[in-house]
Amino acid sequence: MLKKGDRISISYRTGKDTKGNYLIDTLTDAEVEEYTGSILKVRTFEQVPGPQGDEVEIKHFVFDVNSPEFVGALPE
Repeated sequence: MLKKGDRISISYRTGKDTKGNYLIDTLTDAEVEEYTGSILKVRTFEQVPGPQGDEVEIKHFVFDVNSPEFVGALPE
């Protein structure tokens, strides 16, 4: 069972290409914020250039693990 603070990689479908094949994206090194029922909330940290050097951008994602768009999650 996932708990707050766990580090995971998540794969999910982002759409289809021109041939109808699914496009898959992966969030690496995501941190679990909450896992309740079938809803998984995670956040990722990305370094982005800023006016005074690199800054950290925090992105939040919410997945329904029962949705066909959700492919899977693996521990880091």
